Amino acid sequence: MADWIHSSMRLDGSVLSRQEVEKMLKGELALGASLSEHLAIERYGDLFKSTESSLAMSSCLSKEMILSFHRRLAGGAGTGYRKGNPVLLSIDHNPPHPSEIEEQMNILMSWFYSSDMGGDPVLKAVCLHHRIIEIYPFDEYSAAVARAAMYYFLMEKGYPVFEISMSEQKYNLSVIEYLKKENPQPFYEEVANSLLKKMELLIQLTA
Repeated sequence: MADWIHSSMRLDGSVLSRQEVEKMLKGELALGASLSEHLAIERYGDLFKSTESSLAMSSCLSKEMILSFHRRLAGGAGTGYRKGNPVLLSIDHNPPHPSEIEEQMNILMSWFYSSDMGGDPVLKAVCLHHRIIEIYPFDEYSAAVARAAMYYFLMEKGYPVFEISMSEQKYNLSVIEYLKKENPQPFYEEVANSLLKKMELLIQLTA
């Protein structure tokens, strides 16, 4: 759980250490963390527990599940897709008009159900992540939801949760590379390498 949450917090700009994240996940206060960061950790923990329950029931990723990810990250206040049309300066992107989001999400899920990306689940997970950010369906937490969908799909495929070893700036640049050139490779390499490191660590621990 800490791998996912620490990664997502860092990629959204937080400077919390992994130790601080782990402390807050235990319900303890971290003096270096703000109230909003404590709240975010609590909501991420709730999201992770819900994904574990869904996986235990063999539930497949769906549009409804993606909406539920957003509701949990928004503390139950998520009422659906965004109504505004933001300019995303950090990734140099103008997402679709709000009136197009429902259709774009349906197109996304149609692609998700029909494509196997050459049998590479990591590549499919990365492209799913990028395409959700491209649509940017929510006023807040769209990138966090995109990462949650990526993690969930990989967990469905039997992969462990892992920490993405990249900075916020490098992450944003990898998203820009996809949005401008449809090139998933920079983020794919980071995800694949991070996943490989986690799997190697697990093998060492069980050897």
